[in-house]
Amino acid sequence: MKEKCLITGSCGFIGSHLIQRLTERGCKPVPLAREALSSMDVLKKTLREERPEIIFHLAAYGNHYQQTDVGEIFRANLVGTFNLLEAAMETGFRAFVNTGSSSEYGKQMRPMAEDMLPETDTFYGATKVGATFLVRAFARQLGLPIVTVRPFSVYGPREAANRFIPTAIRCALSGEELTLAPGVHDWIFVDDFVDGMILVSESAASLSGEVVNIGSGVQYTNEEVVRAIEQATGKVLNIKTTDRLRVYDTETMWVADNKVLCGLGWQPRYDLLEGIKKTVDAIRADS
Repeated sequence: MKEKCLITGSCGFIGSHLIQRLTERGCKPVPLAREALSSMDVLKKTLREERPEIIFHLAAYGNHYQQTDVGEIFRANLVGTFNLLEAAMETGFRAFVNTGSSSEYGKQMRPMAEDMLPETDTFYGATKVGATFLVRAFARQLGLPIVTVRPFSVYGPREAANRFIPTAIRCALSGEELTLAPGVHDWIFVDDFVDGMILVSESAASLSGEVVNIGSGVQYTNEEVVRAIEQATGKVLNIKTTDRLRVYDTETMWVADNKVLCGLGWQPRYDLLEGIKKTVDAIRADS
């Protein structure tokens, strides 16, 4: 019998790749839209009917620039997480993987380790911190196999077209001007991130209540990303530089301390150039 895996946020960028990978592994994905998290009746009915062994909670709101409704950020990221936990307790599960965010750390001057205190000052980051501590309380108080993963800058095929790497690739292929701001990120290819999530789910019992960073452990400047895109496409980007940082960018430090993840046996399969080449190929195939 195939192991059932419930995935919230299944229509999203990462969720769609997770479903693909789980299917390849012989699991049965059970997709659940973010909107369902607001209805306890829908949640309980779905969980009673499907009885998933693993729950991957990826649904979120507020991590895209156009998602600015503070009330919805709170409802989706905190209330939705609570509702899912409450409903899941009735049927039980082997593993519950909550998706946090590297935004929880705020701006730091050294690699971001799981034992750092949260320093976020955004509504999105604050609700993600709240959800992380909420699932930790469920795990520690009730002895449940729940763990939080914190993704860093995940990229790859099917990422939203307005994000930095898809935008830069489109500009390279079309000749459009790219406005390039300063900034640094820990970029991780989506396949490597999904592998990390699944690996964490397999160790949820021993990691109960813990946080695990999923990042490459390598920091890249936006300029280095642009050079990789130029190499992958064979095009020279038409760049207009600006000194204005985006609200979610920093010039100091944004990189994962990923020793916990690597201690589970994880290693990335793609470096930045290899991941960008696969992303370019996918964008070309869709155009």
